[in-house]
Amino acid sequence: MSLRIRRLLLAGTLLFSSGPLWAEPITLPDALRQGLEASPRVSQAKAKADAAEARARQAGVSPNPELSLEVENFAGSGAFQGLRSTETTLALSQRIELGGKRSARVEVARAERDFAFLSYKSALADLERDIRYAHANLRSAEDRAVLARNNVTASDELLRTAKVLVEVGRDPPLRELRAQAQLAEAKAEQARTFGELLVARQHLATLIGSADSEPTATIMSEDAPPTLPPDTETLDVQLAFAERGAALARVRLARADAVPDITGSAGVRRFGEGRETAFVAGISIPLPVRDRNRGNIDAAQSDSLAAESGLALARLDANRARYEARMLLGAAEMRYEALAGPGIAQAEEALRLARLGYNAGKFSLLELLDAQTTLTQAKLNLIEARLDRARALAALIRANAQ
Repeated sequence: MSLRIRRLLLAGTLLFSSGPLWAEPITLPDALRQGLEASPRVSQAKAKADAAEARARQAGVSPNPELSLEVENFAGSGAFQGLRSTETTLALSQRIELGGKRSARVEVARAERDFAFLSYKSALADLERDIRYAHANLRSAEDRAVLARNNVTASDELLRTAKVLVEVGRDPPLRELRAQAQLAEAKAEQARTFGELLVARQHLATLIGSADSEPTATIMSEDAPPTLPPDTETLDVQLAFAERGAALARVRLARADAVPDITGSAGVRRFGEGRETAFVAGISIPLPVRDRNRGNIDAAQSDSLAAESGLALARLDANRARYEARMLLGAAEMRYEALAGPGIAQAEEALRLARLGYNAGKFSLLELLDAQTTLTQAKLNLIEARLDRARALAALIRANAQ
């Protein structure tokens, strides 16, 4: 560990141990609103959707006509010396797309626009899930840091009591050494939890684009998201649908590109010697002898098959994600309700009685430490249960995104 990080953790732990130095608390709705407004992930997806919309508008535009000026029979020899026999032709030509190229091109662009818009919605849903995770992680880190600080305070008081009892001869010196070891472990745990707290704060601040690098999370009660009918297509499935639609449209475009276009031209020619004029017209068409676009057609068809399989896989993954999220949320809620019951109050009462009994000489130091460890573990279990419930809820909201 670098010296700078070591000093930061040490200074932060000392400051944290003197009292709660929370910044301005931020609720989950505020974090979601701020993140959706400031996240570069959202602005990037929005810009891509806007670009796809512009390409969809451009796809329906016909090819531009071409104006050409051609000068012949000048600066030669004999009768073609100078500009006396010059022939000047001014012509306008237009490429005419055949095979439904324009409509196929528009279909591809619109399908890609729909895919980009759904990708934008997916980015919003992913960001919301990540912010929910980060907010829950920060709240959990704060609770663990507070618990670690309280354990340091309790261990420090226990050490002072053990010193007094050793001095009066009631306990052997080994008990004081054990209390010192307990205090050292509590301080080490406090330093670890403070480091996790700093990381959790920075993570949430980064996600929501906050200038405050030390936000603190505020708990708010949340209701479970509404249950969707089993046949409802989720956002991920809609995204796979759009990808398949774009792949099918590219097959049609590849086939249309195999049809040669014709170019028609018309103009007027002026003969320099007699100053006569005449109309000219022409038509040209490429001969599809070597290039029939077979490679692009085969590639588009293979991409279409891959997109079809991707849609089937997206449906399976969506059903699995929704089922797992519902099951995990139900289990997390049952666990939280069980741990939030009288268990912690009973552990606190057991610690109080053990402390009184230790001071009265009825309990040993080991029994007091065991009671303190039991209470700490019960509180940690409750913190983890609340975190698991928040994560499962975020996962279910993301799985049901529309």
